[in-house]
Amino acid sequence: MNTYEKVFSDSGNKKVVLINDNSDPSMWILYVYKKILFFKKKINTYWFSNKDQAELFALEYVKNNS
Repeated sequence: MNTYEKVFSDSGNKKVVLINDNSDPSMWILYVYKKILFFKKKINTYWFSNKDQAELFALEYVKNNS
């Protein structure tokens, strides 16, 4: 099972990751993690049906929440 994964932000205490799994190629999922000591907690999940929309949203999210 191959997975596409792209990290948009890894600065500060948040990490924004875009994931697409080959088992369901029509779904693009954007996860937002918050770093707490040595752990990461998933604080938001956004679902998209198109890669371009997901990447655009990820860039805007990083820009507005940095």
